[in-house]
Amino acid sequence: MDILAKILLFLHFFGLVIGMGSGMALSNATRLVTNPAADSGFDRFTAMLARSGHIGLGLLWVTGVLMVALKYGGMGTFDAWFWIKMALVIVLTAAVGIGSASARKARAGDTEAAKRAKLASMVSGLSGLGVIFAAVFAFN
Repeated sequence: MDILAKILLFLHFFGLVIGMGSGMALSNATRLVTNPAADSGFDRFTAMLARSGHIGLGLLWVTGVLMVALKYGGMGTFDAWFWIKMALVIVLTAAVGIGSASARKARAGDTEAAKRAKLASMVSGLSGLGVIFAAVFAFN
């Protein structure tokens, strides 16, 4: 069981790298191109980053749930930091979903959706950092 827990932890960290790395790259990519509509490769690149970010987030959810169940025997033994972390994970997940949906609408010309996508990007970045911070205290 110990080896399984270590593999799950590795995959959890890998999901963190994929998710946060893709999110950071995606949030900065829009600053590099002045006219995204004129650059067909830009849409493919940002779609790839978004897909990678979603895969990373999904991997975090799956491995996190498995580790809590297999290594810790459920959620009953955790303190407030774990619950803060989980609340921030939910905020992060919602922000990613809202940001993705808004970005699709923004590419179609919806300026309000573009504002929502930018706000969702900021919320997901900040909540992601908060998740990491809370995890340090929850699992120390």
